[in-house]
Amino acid sequence: MTEKTPSKIMNFFIFNTTLGQSEGTEHEKILFYYPETDHIDTQSRHVGLSEAIVHFTGTFAPDRQCEVVQTLKSRQVFFQPEEDFWMMMTVSIPFSEVASKDGCKIVYHGDEVQNQALQSILKLSYKLYRLFNGPMSMTFNENVTSCRDHFAHFFPRFITSIQLSRLDLQDTLQGIRFLPLGKQYFLKVQYLINLIEANFSNIRHTLLLFDGQLIWSGLDLDHTQILYSYLTTNLLPSYEEAENIKDQNNKESKSVMLNLDIQGKFITGPTELGHAATIGKIPRVFIVKDGKWEAFAVIAYKMLDAVLCMLVKYDAICPTNASTMDFFRKLDKFIGPQIKQLAFDIAEQNINNRRLSLSEMQYRFIYFNHVNCAFKSSIYPKINQPAIIGPDLMRLFCDIHAEFDKTEGNDEFMAKTATDCWVVGKATNERELFVAHNVKNASLLDINGRLTALKLLSLGGL
Repeated sequence: MTEKTPSKIMNFFIFNTTLGQSEGTEHEKILFYYPETDHIDTQSRHVGLSEAIVHFTGTFAPDRQCEVVQTLKSRQVFFQPEEDFWMMMTVSIPFSEVASKDGCKIVYHGDEVQNQALQSILKLSYKLYRLFNGPMSMTFNENVTSCRDHFAHFFPRFITSIQLSRLDLQDTLQGIRFLPLGKQYFLKVQYLINLIEANFSNIRHTLLLFDGQLIWSGLDLDHTQILYSYLTTNLLPSYEEAENIKDQNNKESKSVMLNLDIQGKFITGPTELGHAATIGKIPRVFIVKDGKWEAFAVIAYKMLDAVLCMLVKYDAICPTNASTMDFFRKLDKFIGPQIKQLAFDIAEQNINNRRLSLSEMQYRFIYFNHVNCAFKSSIYPKINQPAIIGPDLMRLFCDIHAEFDKTEGNDEFMAKTATDCWVVGKATNERELFVAHNVKNASLLDINGRLTALKLLSLGGL
């Protein structure tokens, strides 16, 4: 058998069904197409075929969208984010050449491409676009050309960041890692948030993270989920990478944690409070409230492992305005000392949480709550890190999750693999639990006992 040829994105496009209604203008439907090197006739043919599939399947199930078209060599996923807008992505199926009596034979590995993971990526691309640009219809209704320009600026960068070989259940679920706090510490957090928003009227929403885990959010779940994803997979990793490079170039000894005069830093905003020129570009996001989309500037402030993300009215932030720099100075002076002590308190409790996590590591599990998108796992040591189980087990987890989605009720799955590993899936009350027990010669009774111990230890008796 030759080396396996991995899956790759064949095309990714967005079209609007209200455009290109007359013959010869079909290409006008296309708002974005990747790769742009494809001839316009090829683009029009792919869009036309996709629209035909959408209309054809809609005659059989008007209340359900077409989601996936599966062939031997490719997989197509569809998503309608807004009325008249359709997004579609096609990926190739991994294949390898196998020697046979008649020569080489190509074998396609369709089971290695997870439909739900692809659909989640497509939905994530839309949610991220909407976060930074507002809904598609908002720009489209103003100017179609401007809409195409927005798409051409955003989506190519997103597409090139997709790692198909690493897509798994974590990408499908798009969960939020929460950091549980004791009542006393949680009240301190709530007090600090209320104090900040009362003293700075332009700060409308606030999120607090510690070590990549969410403690507080003043947004609804949908906005919290996508903003958390942006912070933990983009903004914070980029900042930490830049800081690490800066530390490596710095010849002085790294004694940040030993320095008693620890100072907070703006991740977005001025790198030096004395120089307005260091403010740089501040991310803009759109939040909807009561049906109206508003623009906010994302101001992130880091103290130790705590990150305070504040959404400020966008028109109140102007890098060239002297009052903007004064705002940052006052904000730093106000929140610095208070969040510093709070970060030390949370760090102390987080040490105890990590001790408990060491006990959990004997179990390989993924837990997800559909109600609040809570995600907990011993399979992913940290955010953005690959799973520590093999791809075959992960695919089995994904298949079990897909079956749970079909049943939409309480269900349980238990099986033993050829490698003597027990795999358990349990769905109940909008929550899902996936566990892998690599215990030789274990009986079904032993596995049930271990599952009960895990639920008591980590999940509060799920």
